[in-house]
Amino acid sequence: YIKLGQFVASSPTLFPAEYVTEFQKCLDNAEPVPFARIKKIIESDLKKDLSEMFSFVDEKPLATASIAQVHAAKLKTGEDVVIKVQKPGVDSLLTADLAFVAFTTKVLEFLNPEFKRLSLADITGDIRTTMLDELDFTKEAKNMAEFRAFLAASNNKAVMTPDVYPQASSKKVL
Repeated sequence: YIKLGQFVASSPTLFPAEYVTEFQKCLDNAEPVPFARIKKIIESDLKKDLSEMFSFVDEKPLATASIAQVHAAKLKTGEDVVIKVQKPGVDSLLTADLAFVAFTTKVLEFLNPEFKRLSLADITGDIRTTMLDELDFTKEAKNMAEFRAFLAASNNKAVMTPDVYPQASSKKVL
């Protein structure tokens, strides 16, 4: 439910101020995953030993959030990078949480037809789609490449987007 709390905290125009204030606690309280588990995710998803791809990976995360955590690293080719790694089990937890929210929304609309006019089920469906898309880092990599192309085409040099290294990226590693 952390991700849902973060959504509420980040949507002050949709929710009452006291909800937004309370749920802002969800923005700061993500527990880091031990590096041994992160290493297993990287190796499993990239189908390579960590040492084949990286000459160094800092075991202490730079940041941790509800879906992923980020580690400083150096590719074997010499580039300093950060690795965004999806936390273990987050996909099944988020899927279950969102299914519960969808079900609850439909029950609320059934119990109180007034809610149907607000399109809560439709809004919940859109939120579900967006949040589940966040679990696929290949989509994020594609979006970053498209944004980079847009910046280049518009000759915008004031904004930058990180480089993506496809050989070191996958559905759960970016």
